[in-house]
Amino acid sequence: MPTHQEQPPVLKPRKRQAGAIGDNLKALRKARGLTIASMALSSGISAASISRIENGRISPTFEVIVSLAKGLEVDVSELFYHAEEHAFRGWLALTRAQEGEVVETPNYRYRPLCNNVASKEYMVLETTILNRNLAEFGDLQRHAGQEQVIVTSGEVTVWTELYDPIELAVGDSLAFDSTLGHAITYNGETPATITWVCSAHA
Repeated sequence: MPTHQEQPPVLKPRKRQAGAIGDNLKALRKARGLTIASMALSSGISAASISRIENGRISPTFEVIVSLAKGLEVDVSELFYHAEEHAFRGWLALTRAQEGEVVETPNYRYRPLCNNVASKEYMVLETTILNRNLAEFGDLQRHAGQEQVIVTSGEVTVWTELYDPIELAVGDSLAFDSTLGHAITYNGETPATITWVCSAHA
C-alpha cells in the first residue's frame, strides 16, 4: 500500500502592517503602552523629534532609527516593516522587482527586500545614495551591528573615522563594524546605488 510523503506545512499569509517609519513607530510605541515622553527617555531621541517622525514631518537618519528600535526593544527591521506576529521557523519571503515600500532618510533612499519576516537576523536594503559629498551628508553615523555594502551602479566613497576614504565601483564590496563612524557618498553626477546588508538587531 503506497504511503503518502509528509508534506511541509503551508505558510499562510501573515498579518502585517506596512507603512512609513513614522506609522510603524507609533504602532510599536502604542502597543507597548509608551508615551512619547517615555519613548524619548528610553531611546535618547527628543520627544519633539519623535512626534515629528510619527507625523511624517521629518525623516530619521538610520542612526536615529537604530536608537528608536533600541528604545522599543525591537529589531531595526520592525521600523521598516512592522510585523504583528512573532518569529517562526520554516519561513520564506519574496520581494519582486519594483515591489516594496521606499523609505527615504536625509542621506539614503531605501527599499527593504524580503523584510516582512520577523525571524531574519539581517536586513537587505536596495539603497540609493543621496549625498555627493561629506559636507552634504553631515556627521558620521555610528550604531550597533555590522554592515556590508555592494555597489550595483555608479561609484561611491565610504568615509570612516579611523581609515582613509575608500572609493568603490560596481561589483566592489566592503564590510565593517557599524560602531565605526561612517558615511557613504556618491561620485560623479548621478546618484549611485548599493545593496546594503546590515544587522536587524539594535
